Amino acid sequence: MRDNVDIGNAVAMMSFATVVNCGSFSGAARMLNCSKAAVSRQVARLEERIGIQLLVRTTRQVSVTPAGQEFYTRCARIVDEVTETNQLMAGMLTTPRGELKVNAPVVSTLFRIPEVIPGFVKRYRDVRVNLSLSDSKVDLLAGGFDVAFWMGEPYDPALDAVRLRSFEMVACCSPEYRRARGQPATPADLRDHDCIVETHLSKPGEWRLADKLEVQIGKQWRLMSNSARMSRQAMLAGLGIAFLPRFVVEEDLEAGRLVPVLAQYVTAKLEFYVIFPKSHYLLAKVKAFVDYVTEEFADEPTAPPRIEAPRKTPLTKTKSRTKRRRGARA
Repeated sequence: MRDNVDIGNAVAMMSFATVVNCGSFSGAARMLNCSKAAVSRQVARLEERIGIQLLVRTTRQVSVTPAGQEFYTRCARIVDEVTETNQLMAGMLTTPRGELKVNAPVVSTLFRIPEVIPGFVKRYRDVRVNLSLSDSKVDLLAGGFDVAFWMGEPYDPALDAVRLRSFEMVACCSPEYRRARGQPATPADLRDHDCIVETHLSKPGEWRLADKLEVQIGKQWRLMSNSARMSRQAMLAGLGIAFLPRFVVEEDLEAGRLVPVLAQYVTAKLEFYVIFPKSHYLLAKVKAFVDYVTEEFADEPTAPPRIEAPRKTPLTKTKSRTKRRRGARA
């Protein structure tokens, strides 16, 4: 027997083990969904490569040689492993199960994400969610993430994105800052004010207050970070004006700890997405998660119209449900 059996023998080993299991080449051919001649060739090549006769063939039956019996016990393991792997992969495509790695912005914990994640885990008991919080642009594939939440326009064209809803933006500052520095009357006045920049939500040095209103804030920033919560704390400390999602500062505005500025100019919306590698939607656990969060946000009063999507995405189902609901109300 030769010392080395290359990986190319794996198919031949499976053919040989199947012949032994079935007791014939015909039965193995039916099991493997190929011709009897193909199975016979695979076994003959295997015998030639390893230099040992594995089967004794007669017109009436096939029997296993002593060496073939010893070889079979090892080949059978390969068949079992391949079968188990195929069953596992089939299950991954049909039944939500296993670990689901999710990434989300830290600021997303300030609204419904802490409710949505436990709700999903409760519904799908065979799925374990591993949630990481980060305000950076994460490489999902390199980080091993299955899916992520993202605020702002999707940053990677290789990812599929489903828009969940939108949030109002607001420019504001503390009463202390307004008393000390006054209040900008027009967007151009921001150039003369101290600004607190959240780099995750806007381009450095630029705020898009409305669809066609981009304001250059120049070099007048006092603090720059990728954290909306840091920007909020800086405003409360009187450092300057920030441009943030309203839900981050809603309670502060209601309590008077912060005051809005340029309200008549600010109409911008921040989009909120769930994003995932295109191939991952084939996995049952990812499909279940995307469909679940889409349903959870579908009835939000501020949810935007659904974007167009290719076939077999959760948006197709969401649109049909929306039409049925409208029809029922009519």
